Amino acid sequence: MASFAERFADLSARRSPLCLGLDPSEELFRRWGLADDIAGLRLFCRTVLEAAGELVAVIKPQAGFFERFGAAGMAELAAAVAQIRSQGALCLIDAKRGDMAGTMAGYAAAMLGPGSGFGGDAVTVSAYLGFDALRPVFDRAVATGTAVFVVVQPSNSEGRALQQARHPDGRTVSEALADEISVFNAAQGPGIGALGAVVGATTDPAAILDRLPQSLILAPGIGAQGAEMAEMGAKFRSASGRVLPSVSRAILGQGPGVAALRDAILRCREAAWPA
Repeated sequence: MASFAERFADLSARRSPLCLGLDPSEELFRRWGLADDIAGLRLFCRTVLEAAGELVAVIKPQAGFFERFGAAGMAELAAAVAQIRSQGALCLIDAKRGDMAGTMAGYAAAMLGPGSGFGGDAVTVSAYLGFDALRPVFDRAVATGTAVFVVVQPSNSEGRALQQARHPDGRTVSEALADEISVFNAAQGPGIGALGAVVGATTDPAAILDRLPQSLILAPGIGAQGAEMAEMGAKFRSASGRVLPSVSRAILGQGPGVAALRDAILRCREAAWPA
């Protein structure tokens, strides 16, 4: 069974490492002239995925924008995951779940791998209730060849004070999380492990990346949040070949036409290879 990292390496060589965010937000619906309802959601997803076609290695649906429609929205998330995978891309469900271990077992069964509720290839999680509380998700990822991306140093500034708070040993919260990720991956053997990290493209990532030698890096924040694809190569050099540069609004804002979306994807795709 090929791991997520192995499948990503293959796809990134053929399709580029670009990770396309699938963010059906109310703001984008207004810009596209769509009704903010299930029909609008279905059309939005169908249009973006048609434009993405065979071009993208990873597509990252943001669960919150589906959940806002309730049960019907979650059904559309499941349909989007299935379509993403049918197009040969990896599906990274951006859910940022974080709870007690028993609850995390439920989230693991919902999100990751064959036979799960949604069938994702990867999921994002938050460790505020404790790194070890996330263990059921980690264990399922190892067992199913999927991946988990732990929020370590994200692109938004609101959490910076918490992330930079220091443990008694002097490490920041982000540094300690990175170290725990690396200990887990190292215990699974050599090579890239099942645990990745979310490290924002708008941050200074060098010190954190040095602590994550066996991790894929999800790097959001390119485009609307201010980071540029051209600077990724220099900022993330120590993680070369392991980075998923993530773009959402800068591409999605070019809709609703399939051709314009596809052109935007192609531009980001070409820029992602050298970056």
